[in-house]
Order: sequence, then structure tokens, then C-alpha cells
Amino acid sequence: MASMTQEKRGAKSPLPGEVEEAKRNPGGWVYRIAGAFGPNDSVPPDAIVGAWKVDTHGVIAGEFIPNPDYRQK
Repeated sequence: MASMTQEKRGAKSPLPGEVEEAKRNPGGWVYRIAGAFGPNDSVPPDAIVGAWKVDTHGVIAGEFIPNPDYRQK
């Protein structure tokens, strides 16, 4: 669980589904999305909470990068 200080700075821990998504996308990115979107739906930029970089082994590397354009609804 993230500390209050981390939450205030925008730090987030990946959820189990996000960790699994990273395994399927080595060398890419995993995004946290707010709302319900299907696999073929366009996701508006303001619905992307942020992202993590995924290393070449499919492991989330580094800290959560918040999206400055995200708008909580």
C-alpha cells in the first residue's frame, strides 16, 4: 500500500491486472484508465490517469508517471 506522501505526489502502485498487462507488452507501456472502455474503443486523453514503462522482460520499471491532462469525473 502506498503511503499518504506517495499518494499526494501522484505515486501509484500497479494493480494485479496492470502487472499482467506488462507481461504481455515487454518494452512498452501500461496505462491506468479511468472509466469503462472496450479493447477497440478510443480512450480520451483526459481518461488516462497515467502510465508505467515496461522493461524488455515485461516487468514494470520505474515510477508511475501521472498524466497532467487527466480529469477525474
